[in-house]
Amino acid sequence: MGGNGGITGKGGASGGVGGSTRTGGSGGGSGGSATGGSTGTGGGTGTCSTSADTCPAPKGGVTLNCKKRFMYGVNYAWAYFAGDFGGISAWNQQGVAGAKDARTTDLTDMKNNGVDVVRWWMFPDLGGDGVKLDSSKTPTGVGSTLVADINAALDIAATLDIHIKLTLFSFDSFWAEFVDSGLTFPSLQPIATDATKRAALIKNVVIPIAQAVEASPNKDRMVAWDVINEPEWSITGSDPYGDQAFDPTSSGSNGKTMSTVTFAQMETFVKDVVTALHGASSAPVTVGSAAVKWAKAWSQVGLDFYDFHWYGWVDQYFPHTNPPAYYKVDDKQVVVGEFPLNPASDTTGQAFGGITYGKLVDDFFSEGYAGVQGWSFSDTSGGAFSWSNGKANVKAWAAANTCYTHY
Repeated sequence: MGGNGGITGKGGASGGVGGSTRTGGSGGGSGGSATGGSTGTGGGTGTCSTSADTCPAPKGGVTLNCKKRFMYGVNYAWAYFAGDFGGISAWNQQGVAGAKDARTTDLTDMKNNGVDVVRWWMFPDLGGDGVKLDSSKTPTGVGSTLVADINAALDIAATLDIHIKLTLFSFDSFWAEFVDSGLTFPSLQPIATDATKRAALIKNVVIPIAQAVEASPNKDRMVAWDVINEPEWSITGSDPYGDQAFDPTSSGSNGKTMSTVTFAQMETFVKDVVTALHGASSAPVTVGSAAVKWAKAWSQVGLDFYDFHWYGWVDQYFPHTNPPAYYKVDDKQVVVGEFPLNPASDTTGQAFGGITYGKLVDDFFSEGYAGVQGWSFSDTSGGAFSWSNGKANVKAWAAANTCYTHY
């Protein structure tokens, strides 16, 4: 989620832009049809026969373990912002393992309403205990509960027969260092842009996390890695691939300011993480891009499939009724990683109008997009992004398309 709208601007308010509450999310924010399924390093189709999959998604889909599915689900995206994986001991917030019953209750609600894929954020900022830093703010390892939290999340998913898509970082991670309620929040920017610190992050954090997933008996529950949520909101200038210029977020709550990076710096960071994940994990890798207005930004970093977010502010200039080929992104499958659960109430743009959830997802499906995850279970505002208002529609669409919406 993130940004504030228009063809050259950004999309509606996000939990991150305004300074997300730590106990829940605030919503809002942020094309020819392809028929093949994208695959990850270990989810490849090389050993898959056409008869192995009895219910392939008929149009777009992501293939994992020989199953081509329309990647259908919801954003969690957090219970405790930046605390689900590693906890925030200073604020008495436990990670998934320490709050397993509560997280099981949440995911059971998702499962009971048709969700198969849960997009779940790990480190939208570095204020929690999940990433250890030394005095020079160089990453030295993972927090004491992090592996247990990952295993607990995968265990819940296995018990409920659902799947997880873990988002490692977010543009929120790039706020300049700030203090909130006595807790210091270091910035990812000086780590991502310094070769030595970036290598330490890869070696001491990213690879151990991927190895923890790979070592789990429930690793098949890991459906994809999402390197970073909406990185565009922290990038200045333009990419060299013909997209519109970036328009980064500048400030947030508590006097926060954005530590921006050039596109080349962000591309290097993303590519290094993608490469590391491919080397240590069998799950496919993507980036949760803020909008298809930056269609080609992540085309050269080695992604297994594209992932764009689609709110009203996007749709009024980049209609969802155009297929991926229209936006020249049909070289890979295209998942819609965020969109409003209640699109008729999305006031960030005009194009959605009075469209229903079911019609919007039907449109994405018929145009050949490879999956959708609505925003957001964590939103309790009751508007366009409310799970409580939208979950019956999520369930109804899944029930009408059961065969190819579950891995």
